[in-house]
Amino acid sequence: MKVDIEKTRAYYNSIAQETLCDCAYCKNYYAMVKAAYPEVAAYLASFGIDIEKPHEISPLEPDENAMLEYCCCQYIVFGSCSDAYSHRIGEVEFGKGTSYPNTGITEEHFVLDFYPIWLKFIDA
Repeated sequence: MKVDIEKTRAYYNSIAQETLCDCAYCKNYYAMVKAAYPEVAAYLASFGIDIEKPHEISPLEPDENAMLEYCCCQYIVFGSCSDAYSHRIGEVEFGKGTSYPNTGITEEHFVLDFYPIWLKFIDA
């Protein structure tokens, strides 16, 4: 990957929390992911990405233990990335996204995705 860290960091700094999805599953992710996955958060931060501000996440229904699987977590990154990019932290697998909502960005960028993320679902 060739990441423009400063441009990526500035992009995430410009995202206001109130512009993010406010459904219960997404709010659960924002509140818990950084503490539950500190190594993943640190890896993303090394590229200027704020783990608490995803471009898109795909949660499944909570299981019988109130564990919620996020089967795809996607983040916008300024720069370029090989289609063959692959990285792993524990059970979490990273790759270059191939299917995601329109980013609306015209500058060179890509979408980084990873999975799975498991979080306890706390319905506030």
